[in-house]
Amino acid sequence: MIPVLKGRRLAITTDAVGGIWRYAMDVAAGFAARGVKVTLIGLGPAPGPGKQQEAAAAGVHLDWLDDRLDWTVADAAAATALAQDLGRRVAAVEADLLHLNAPALLGAANFPAETVVAAHSCLASWWRAVRRTALPPEWEWHKRLSARGLRRASVAIVPSAAFAADLGALHGPLPSLRVVPNAARPGPVRRKAPEVLAAGRWWDEGKNLSALDAAAAGIDWPVLAAGSACGPSGETVRAEHLRLVGALDAAEMAEHYGRASIFVSLSLYEPFGLAVLEAASAGAALVLSDIPTFREIWEGAALFVDPARPEEAARAVNSLIADPGFRLRLGRNAQLRAGRYSLRRQLEGLDAAYRDALALRRLSA
Repeated sequence: MIPVLKGRRLAITTDAVGGIWRYAMDVAAGFAARGVKVTLIGLGPAPGPGKQQEAAAAGVHLDWLDDRLDWTVADAAAATALAQDLGRRVAAVEADLLHLNAPALLGAANFPAETVVAAHSCLASWWRAVRRTALPPEWEWHKRLSARGLRRASVAIVPSAAFAADLGALHGPLPSLRVVPNAARPGPVRRKAPEVLAAGRWWDEGKNLSALDAAAAGIDWPVLAAGSACGPSGETVRAEHLRLVGALDAAEMAEHYGRASIFVSLSLYEPFGLAVLEAASAGAALVLSDIPTFREIWEGAALFVDPARPEEAARAVNSLIADPGFRLRLGRNAQLRAGRYSLRRQLEGLDAAYRDALALRRLSA
């Protein structure tokens, strides 16, 4: 694959709070290795030394905005101000193409580069899945800007067909939308330990920490939960039966994935679920909530449980603990399935999206 941007400049937006860092960093590193000049433009809290070193080692430039995360701004006016600030940074790095991981910002302002939008989450669909109600009126501006951004993008990409269906149901026809699945590097497979792993930003209600904690009370092995328990607005969560190990860097997470015999996610909302893929790549047996995204990606390679019934999750995990042969087979199935979601496949899908976006730019010039 020879990227269409070889020798040119690509800007990718990111943050250092959630899974978007892993996605953006892998994409940035992949294109940088292929001769593209890549800048990661970050929003929100600045990355720690580990993330800074990771970017430097990959030949990726970091440019950080001292501004709020796009999904924490208060109203449409604040989103417009943030988008304009971001636009000035995009202009300053002289990007030929912007990979914008925040559709609402394209709905709020124009950018000085051809723009491919990637939707990794959606406030309205999160609200429907987690709170089980319609989006409150005070957040309608965000839904409106997100829909506008998805329609204005030269190409809009999502990581799963299930999430694409969600967006279509909420926002109506989205002609430029295409599925480019997420990816993960194959993880190191260590000698498996008698432990269960979960991972996520636990302050997010969609990760369903309370149900996981209740399930852990009935699970025969220790359950480790990696990820931040403190949100960007100061919210904090606690657990009684889980062992919260905090936010870990990429190398530390790889070690945990490599050791874990079982990985469990009881998420109520996942447009893709990158942590599941990383665990599966390292050969962990999967116990997952029965939601459309997980069914799409992991059908036949995981056990599925009702995320509202912790006792069901505990029984599923304990069935794997009690049967090592079944556990090993399920882990191998997950690892084989994970092979479909390689970085090479993801970069090829993004390269095609970038080509199409720049072709549209030339046609409109």
